[in-house]
Amino acid sequence: MFDQTIDPVDSCGCGDTGYLTTRTIPIDLVHGVGRIENVPVYHCRSTSCQEFTLPSIVSRRLEDIAEEMEKIQSTEAVYTWESHQGWSIDPLQRTNKQTHLQAFTLQFGSREYTDAHIVLIVPGQAIFFQSRLEDSEYYLLRYEEETRTEGIWFSFLKFYYEEPELTYEDFLEWSEDGHLKELGLITLDEVEDALIDEFGDWS
Repeated sequence: MFDQTIDPVDSCGCGDTGYLTTRTIPIDLVHGVGRIENVPVYHCRSTSCQEFTLPSIVSRRLEDIAEEMEKIQSTEAVYTWESHQGWSIDPLQRTNKQTHLQAFTLQFGSREYTDAHIVLIVPGQAIFFQSRLEDSEYYLLRYEEETRTEGIWFSFLKFYYEEPELTYEDFLEWSEDGHLKELGLITLDEVEDALIDEFGDWS
């Protein structure tokens, strides 16, 4: 069972600061070369950089997935935190809340919206968006553990941050005094529609 979190920032394979995102990576199998989609990696966000770094817990999980692929003679899989027939990352098919929150937040790693782009993901906890229209305008989708109703809920917040780079540690320190405007409280099922309504379509 997945019981650790992955740091949102580490180092890219090129040596620069690496931000957590997801990508498809090739993997050597006994029966040939395979590929695994949605693998969490650290990348510097440079379009010209082909390097990346795997978090150590992800490397161990990839070994398990590769073994399963070899057992069923498959060449394609989707990264999951636990073995699941079909390799789906659909969070509604998860039985462990932390597990599917990790998978749900990480699937946003490679998305770009019309009016915003994702600048930081804290797996299982939060996604930070920066407006394309105003550099100091940010939005935060944050998992709310303490709600009085059943299901998985997120708060959708807006704030203005003047520093050139947003890190999670700096945000936590800033948010003690900084102003966060709550735009709404939404369920897991409503997240996709709410983000599209706010930022436009994603690619």
